[in-house]
Amino acid sequence: MFRSAIVKLTSVCNINCRYCYMFNQLDQTHSRVPPKMAPAIALQLLDRICAYSPPGDPQPFSIVLHGGEPLLWNESHLIGWLAQVEQRRKQGWNLDVAIQTNLIRPLSSPLVDALHRHRISLGISLDGPRETHDSQRVDHLGRGTYERVMASVEKLVASGDDALIGGFLSVANPSVAPADYLQWVRTLPVTRVDVLWPMEFNWRNPPWSVFSRRQYEQHPRYGSWFAALFEAWWRHDDPALQIRLFNNLLQVWLGGGEHIDALVNDCYDMFVVNTDGGIEYPDYLRNAADGSARTPFNVMRHGLSELHDDEVFHRLLNLKQSCPAKCLTCRHRAICGGGFLPGRSDPQQLISSRESVLCADQMHFFDRAIRIIQQALQQRGEYEYSDGSATSHAR
Repeated sequence: MFRSAIVKLTSVCNINCRYCYMFNQLDQTHSRVPPKMAPAIALQLLDRICAYSPPGDPQPFSIVLHGGEPLLWNESHLIGWLAQVEQRRKQGWNLDVAIQTNLIRPLSSPLVDALHRHRISLGISLDGPRETHDSQRVDHLGRGTYERVMASVEKLVASGDDALIGGFLSVANPSVAPADYLQWVRTLPVTRVDVLWPMEFNWRNPPWSVFSRRQYEQHPRYGSWFAALFEAWWRHDDPALQIRLFNNLLQVWLGGGEHIDALVNDCYDMFVVNTDGGIEYPDYLRNAADGSARTPFNVMRHGLSELHDDEVFHRLLNLKQSCPAKCLTCRHRAICGGGFLPGRSDPQQLISSRESVLCADQMHFFDRAIRIIQQALQQRGEYEYSDGSATSHAR
């Protein structure tokens, strides 16, 4: 069953990130759809979600407003749509709504009030310290955007509205030292970050383009960076400093069932809705080919239950059954499940039967992170065994 929708309120953006999978890579769907979603389409989508997800469901249906830049949508349309979400909630639907924004422009007072009133959180894209961020996230004149984002963040903090900030979203960049990245996170007003694996790499565009594959696998750049960041985060030992991938890895390794998209890879229960109402496959498959995320479905003509008959959506909902053969005997199969989906994107199959192109990176990261966790648990067990009072109390 689908549990999440990514809603592209706009197909335009007020910045021009160098790595952007919407505008600066293979897929050019944005040039063939309206720049902004019509309010009627947004309301129809809400009706479709409520017809599909039963009221009273204890598990929320997650809606992430996205783009482009979602805050370029007409503000009165956005405030009105959020009021409609609240009305559905009062009627019994469990809807969780968040906005993923670059926050280049500060929020207006009416919008801040609406976000508070309707319990909407903000995910803010920020790629690390100023120099790192400004090397990738630039405006259309090539200027860095860090100062403008932080000015908007500081305005929220100064007005006491920092509770709206759900966290910060970064794309991993090995050019910044892991210790420096962690130190930067500690300076943020909200120390919750989601660090993403890069989405641009697949078997057509591997991360070892400068080196041979063998050389890269001996020293995987992204895996080494994530491993070093995990080790620094572990040593810091501050529960308030949350890195989503690391916290969730701990939960999964200790037996937890819920997981983020970068782990387990047993099910992708999300779909995307573009500005024309077109229902699309997850953005993770956007780099397989130009237009590869498009489907025949549209919220103006189709109910969400019809998506279950689609071959690709069926495969995404049952991704565990598509685990690559090479991965079946891997020591990290239960945690990795074939790897982060963009690394498996393929122009013919959409989801390749091969393992992720980032396999060596993820293998290196999981090896090191799990070894650190195991050593900590072993040391804790030895301490409790040697502590007579603790042992006695346990009995």
